[in-house]
Amino acid sequence: MLKKLSIILLSVLIISCQSDSKEEEKPAELNNIESKVFFEKSWSKKIFNDFPLGDVDLAFNENNVFVFTKQGDVSALDLNGNKIWKKSFNTEISSGLEYGFESIFFATENGKIISLDAKSGEKIWESKIKGEVLSSPSTNGLIVAVQSSNGKITALDFNNGNFKWEYQSTVSPLSLRGTSKPVFDKKFIYVGFGNGNLVKIESRTGVVQWEVPVTISEGVSEIERMIDIDAMPVISANGLAYAVSFQGDLSAIEIAQGRTIWRRSTSSINDIIHAKNRTYIVDSKDFINCYDGIRGDTLWSVNDFMLRKLSSPKRFKNHMIVGDFEGYLHAINLNSGEIEGRIKPSNQAIYKIYAINESLYILDESGKISALKIK
Repeated sequence: MLKKLSIILLSVLIISCQSDSKEEEKPAELNNIESKVFFEKSWSKKIFNDFPLGDVDLAFNENNVFVFTKQGDVSALDLNGNKIWKKSFNTEISSGLEYGFESIFFATENGKIISLDAKSGEKIWESKIKGEVLSSPSTNGLIVAVQSSNGKITALDFNNGNFKWEYQSTVSPLSLRGTSKPVFDKKFIYVGFGNGNLVKIESRTGVVQWEVPVTISEGVSEIERMIDIDAMPVISANGLAYAVSFQGDLSAIEIAQGRTIWRRSTSSINDIIHAKNRTYIVDSKDFINCYDGIRGDTLWSVNDFMLRKLSSPKRFKNHMIVGDFEGYLHAINLNSGEIEGRIKPSNQAIYKIYAINESLYILDESGKISALKIK
């Protein structure tokens, strides 16, 4: 929430610095569509009164939704929204939850990382790291990896929280308030940093395999040189890593050697979708772009949602689902870019979308979670 607000303010500052004579651009009005995809709302539940400082993330497994409050409550719900357990911790949670290997992980505002048993909610261990944590931890069942706002990745032992290794990136003078969540793939971990670099690290030892720039900043001012990677990188089956930066580029990087295969100029903090050798992003103007994953050619673009403050996209079968600032959800065909469905499950901006089993779970900016089915 704070990251989105800071980006809006930053964009206003950049535009006002460039010109004060241009007419202010307004969000696009929605066009009528012929619906082929239909949504049905199942239930809603208020979970947040105050959002935490970091990037809010809920966690899911096959049977449960795991939610939290800024004040330190963590709860497990069944997929119908009924409470299974609730645990209260005397600390403020800074960012969201991670589920993995029957455990739940979260970070607190004073730098603690806490592990819980997912079935009971009982605390397994607690560890302290240096720096503020603004994105949820990640795990591969051997380590728990956490990126802090000081440009550091810390790896903790999955079973007991003991320190394993850390990696310090170079820190940019000016950066967005947010960090990219680390991504595991096989024996490696991939992390995007505020300096615009993507790093591949051997997860067991912490040995760096390569560090490459996703974008090369050509800006003159400190604001123009902000090229943070806040979106999660995506690792594809074809051996490429895809990462996008703010005010920079979308890059496809060959993971064996760290060689950049292609690069396209764009700007985004939204997470990437990659499916069937196609790469999809929602850029900073809320244009939706589909690229050939191997060559980087643009296959289609949708500009119907310009400046509608779209959420990160989520894949659901053959569709991309995005939410906007008026509380609408939109279903876009991944093959053609055609808008094939729409519903307004909320009167508030859509903050996050999750696709679990056959359902969508929507978190809006009032702190309400809603479950929907797609027909």
